Amino acid sequence: MIPSEREAVISQLVQQNGVITVSEICTYCNCSPETARRDLRRLEEGGELIRTHGGAKAALSPSHTEAHPHQNRVLEARIALTDRVDALIVTPSDAKTTHLLMDRCQRADVPVIAESTRVVGAKTTVAVDNYQAGLEIGQWVAHYASRHIKDKTMVLDVSASHSNTKARSRGFADGLRELSFDQLILLRVNGQDLRESARQITADTLAIRPNINVIFGINDDSALGALDAFRAARLDESQLLLVPFGLEGQATKVLFEQNKPMMVSVAMFPELVGRACVDAAICAFNDVPLPKRIITPFAIVTRDNLFDYYQQDNQSEHWSINWTRAEQLPNVNTGFAMLREYRHRRLPKRIGYVEIFSSHEWYQNIRRTMQEYCQSRGITLEVVDASQDMALEIDTLKRKIGFAAAHHVHDGDTIILDSGYTTAYLAQALKGRQNITVITNSLRVLQELADEPGLTLVSSGGVMRSDSQALIGAGAETTFQDLRADKAFISAAGLNLDFGLSNTNIAEATAKQAIIAAARDVFLLLDSTKIGVESLIKIAPVNQIDHLITDSGISSQDWQALTQTGIEVIIAEEPANQFGRERRFYDK
Repeated sequence: MIPSEREAVISQLVQQNGVITVSEICTYCNCSPETARRDLRRLEEGGELIRTHGGAKAALSPSHTEAHPHQNRVLEARIALTDRVDALIVTPSDAKTTHLLMDRCQRADVPVIAESTRVVGAKTTVAVDNYQAGLEIGQWVAHYASRHIKDKTMVLDVSASHSNTKARSRGFADGLRELSFDQLILLRVNGQDLRESARQITADTLAIRPNINVIFGINDDSALGALDAFRAARLDESQLLLVPFGLEGQATKVLFEQNKPMMVSVAMFPELVGRACVDAAICAFNDVPLPKRIITPFAIVTRDNLFDYYQQDNQSEHWSINWTRAEQLPNVNTGFAMLREYRHRRLPKRIGYVEIFSSHEWYQNIRRTMQEYCQSRGITLEVVDASQDMALEIDTLKRKIGFAAAHHVHDGDTIILDSGYTTAYLAQALKGRQNITVITNSLRVLQELADEPGLTLVSSGGVMRSDSQALIGAGAETTFQDLRADKAFISAAGLNLDFGLSNTNIAEATAKQAIIAAARDVFLLLDSTKIGVESLIKIAPVNQIDHLITDSGISSQDWQALTQTGIEVIIAEEPANQFGRERRFYDK
């Protein structure tokens, strides 16, 4: 954040809570304590707060602040977006800034419209019927496979962890049940909604299951990333059926013009969703009662009917929606129909739009449609790109966990550090320590600790895997088999009570198994977003883990269930006095 954005966030939090600590500023603004204190000095000089030991408090009582709102300067950060808008549209996000924004909207009586997934406090959620669309495309694939796939139908579902994407995968799996049990094998992996992540995990899966002949992607990016991996593996595309859910942008429409591998898709029409979000915001601004869900149209699109829903400009090659045909689709609810009735009510002057996946063509199309629609109606649309919020917050959790893990390393210990960003933060926290032996297969850990004279640093053998900067293979495994450590600190892609500890790459999983076997005490370093997740390759059952260090986002149910298995669950606290020397990894 730039100084003005940090000061805006600090001012907002002080107004909201009455007090704020330097540690809280560091967490919310991703800055050092020295930077936070400088910001507090500037804000105190401007009369906006009063500095205290370790933080600050509000300069005015809440009642006085409310009575004289214009005495405060206009806040320019996203956290103060509610000071400028008459309604707000939010896309799926668990970022702290989005939660703070929602809290402030409720206090300021600014109506919120949620796109895709339900948000607590929102007036309505605008989305397709994800389960039904998944079910229908699954039925189409089952019918196609029964006629055209001679061997077993090997399906890879490149899914994600959001409630809407889970519904798509669940519907798709139910649709496939028209195939007999002995005809079908269904694998599901988490592509994290992103093309590169989908490519990586699909590449790992194809190394084990090269005979996959159907790939279902819960959005265009997931499908295209999986196709990238399939092509990189030099597998036979003529034997592949690619099934994207979305038909969101140009790339997937172009694939339809080729003979294979894409023959069918769910079209979700981001243009319709964008316009519906604006119409819903107009309704909410006029206090029109809205249903909990506004279901927008979808269609099962093939080469035969693509041009019923989209037209292509021969000169620009741009695809545009057939509004009349798409709006007449039957798979909507009364909420979608009522938007037309109320769209000409009193118009808001400004609508805010917070998006989290700005690189997705889906959200690019939604944003473009909303901008054009708002402009035609004399409404200002203010767009806030929160794309980096989640990456930064996950990185913050990894840092907290890594630094917390350092408290469990003592003089004289021999420890093993697994690969991963969390263990790299643990390595940072060990700088300056004495009389510790560190064995690792992580290049990041080796780089962090290479110049530490008080530590004995031992590198495993093995072949480097560039994606994770890990040494893997027989060389790494042999190293750990020949050594014995007091403690091992490992990471993973998921932890599930039934499936256990899991990972995406089989060679890395094998190295992690060797690490677990080499240590007397095993610490799993895992942020809460991965708890309950079942990844591709099983590393070990949960009873091989002695301690779990995670963040406060773990649910009470998961805490209790893991504790009952004998695992000690440790919640990482904010590390003190470490910000000045640490290096961030989230943007690497």
